[in-house]
Amino acid sequence: MRRLPTDTAAPNLLITERGLRRLTLRQAPVGWLFRAPRPLTPEQINAARQFALAAGGTVETRPQSPSLDELRNWATAAGILVALDVLAMTIGLIRGGSTGGLRTLTATGAGPRVRRTLTATTAGALGLLGAVLGTATGYAAAIGDFRSSLSTTVAHVPVADLAAILVGLPLTATVGGWLLAGREPAAIARKPLD
Repeated sequence: MRRLPTDTAAPNLLITERGLRRLTLRQAPVGWLFRAPRPLTPEQINAARQFALAAGGTVETRPQSPSLDELRNWATAAGILVALDVLAMTIGLIRGGSTGGLRTLTATGAGPRVRRTLTATTAGALGLLGAVLGTATGYAAAIGDFRSSLSTTVAHVPVADLAAILVGLPLTATVGGWLLAGREPAAIARKPLD
């Protein structure tokens, strides 16, 4: 009996009837759950509390907090933004290191479209690699941490979020790489004097 949680406001335990019998506990109603079709006003909450107080009871309301789906969607969006930032820095470093190759391409007649395509392809490939590795690492960590409850933890796969990561991130990186590659200055065909 000492191992049961003592929470009253937000109990974190559900005991089945079989569990009640096994622990030799009695079933007794100690509260009621009411759901309103829309959020209650402060006046309505106060009136309910006064009514319950007069009858010797209490009223607890759940604050309007974001749902787990909303949190997951915002976390996915934030993760994609961070990944795109890192990707932009990586592409900038790669392009900075490959100016000699771009000069050679320009000297042999490659136009801005070829340079943009190279940048977009590099960005898309890195975005896809990052999305696949990030998703695989996240699921491996979840499986490692929750291996005893995999049927409930990993049972509901967030398909929309995974699609946004695995398709949206590489696609956004490719389009962004194409659009932001910009034109090379006309002097790129000449080797700079050091």
